[in-house]
Amino acid sequence: MIRAAVVAELGQAPVVGERDEPQRAPGSTLVRVTAAALNPIDLLISAGGHPFGKPRTPHVPGVEGAGTVVAGDTLAPGTRVRVSVPGCFVDGTFAEYVVAPDEACVPIPDQLGDELAAAIGVVGISALIGLRDEAALRPGESVLVLGATGAFGQAFLHLARALGAGRIVAAGRDEARLAALAHLCDDTLLLDPDPAAFRARLDQAGGPVDVLVDPLWGPYTGAALAALRPTGRLLNVGQCAGAEASVDAGALRHGRLRILGVSGSNLTPAQSAAAYAEVAGYAAAGRFDLALSVHPLAEVAEAWAAQAASPGLKLVLRPGGGQGS
Repeated sequence: MIRAAVVAELGQAPVVGERDEPQRAPGSTLVRVTAAALNPIDLLISAGGHPFGKPRTPHVPGVEGAGTVVAGDTLAPGTRVRVSVPGCFVDGTFAEYVVAPDEACVPIPDQLGDELAAAIGVVGISALIGLRDEAALRPGESVLVLGATGAFGQAFLHLARALGAGRIVAAGRDEARLAALAHLCDDTLLLDPDPAAFRARLDQAGGPVDVLVDPLWGPYTGAALAALRPTGRLLNVGQCAGAEASVDAGALRHGRLRILGVSGSNLTPAQSAAAYAEVAGYAAAGRFDLALSVHPLAEVAEAWAAQAASPGLKLVLRPGGGQGS
């Protein structure tokens, strides 16, 4: 038996209990988990709201983590890896051990600690793929990140700079959190759903941008489109403010604007592994960092509640010992 965080019923917070030790099959790797990132998608899955389906209960949440290989077909025992699992269908990473497909286990650079290695996966992969591949960000172009005060938004700020962006603007609703991001961007912008007020503040922060990262949608979308210069791209990465939005068709056409979407759930294992390796390289070189709040597995319920309240930093659980960040 192993210790794990277990969700007994959909919608409930997990509690620490015991599970059978996972059994490795050919083509998979058994990993001892030393750090597991807590993501909004974990709460969505455990509430039964993910479009891929509902997990069987009781289940162990956690779609990503870091740890050491115990046994596998491709990596030697003791290799430090980032591991990802399809959270709707199998027990996840909030446990002392997890089994994942061989291709979902990516070696971690020696310079990168377990906690940060776990934390940068989901947010870093989506940010890299979104900016580089979907929005086709070019060196010197400007980027505005809405909801920049959260861990996801901070990932976009870091990777926009790593990819060669020129002017970077961070937008959010919390002035204190925005002020703490000054070292990651060129300007900050207090978010306002009123398009006129938003545009006035945007002009003060340097005017329209080439790429706008939008994890909010809903009432902010109209203001977001107004923040784009001609041929600009709006990259939607979430719907924190609502699932539906009103779009000005004339602004879209006459500005030759593009609305794009990205979801890490649609990436192949090979795409995710390659993107993670690149992101981990940035982190190992000190070019990508996140503010972390690290908790022992026994505090999973508290961490779960903190994630539901949008903590503004990255929550990490430690099911077992390992190399710190």
